[in-house]
Amino acid sequence: MSFYQGTSNSASFFTLQRCGGLAALGMALCYFTVALIFFVFLSQPEQAEPLQKIQYIEQHQFLVAAGYAIGYLLFGFLLAVMVIAIPQQLPQPRSALVQVSGLFGKVWVVLMMASGMIALTGLERVINLVNTDPDLAVTLFSVMGLMTHALGGGIELVGGLWILLFSLAGLQQQPQKAKLHGLGLLTGSFAILTVFHTLPYLKEAFGLSQLVWQLWFGVVLLRQKQQEITAE
Repeated sequence: MSFYQGTSNSASFFTLQRCGGLAALGMALCYFTVALIFFVFLSQPEQAEPLQKIQYIEQHQFLVAAGYAIGYLLFGFLLAVMVIAIPQQLPQPRSALVQVSGLFGKVWVVLMMASGMIALTGLERVINLVNTDPDLAVTLFSVMGLMTHALGGGIELVGGLWILLFSLAGLQQQPQKAKLHGLGLLTGSFAILTVFHTLPYLKEAFGLSQLVWQLWFGVVLLRQKQQEITAE
């Protein structure tokens, strides 16, 4: 059975596979970078009033905007590459389960990109208003936070369904990679369970397990050879 569709030679496949591997590693690097920006370089007190938060953000506007751009827009772009690339490392990339998982992956790309654009445009508008109409700036800041949180990570259901369904397909088609796809199942389950906000540490569990899954998958895609796929 062919291991890819719509390509004229193996070089095209290997370019896509390599891009997918680099994208997976890049997504993990995005996590590290955003964590450094918001938890190391920025030290805004959690108990600060909304207006104080806005004033603090105004003083560090470039760094905050960079965090949003990396965490949402760059991550979303790399996610799009990975969503396209990872099915091609399966023996049956067009199976129903893989295609359904891909739909959720594409929706997640849209949500991440939309969150990033809302965050960046909202940030600029809030900072422009803070000196002329602080009450409106606080209101807009709250709305912006709610929208980006709801679309971009407050509930990780969509991303979790992508990972979980793809991992189920991987377990069916690649039992020899059961550990990798088993981690994917665990990661996707953590993400889906974030629907229940009362359960503690689910987002942290999803973030850490997803980070490991991305790094592992990136290495697999960069090291895997054609014959390893066609033989499966």
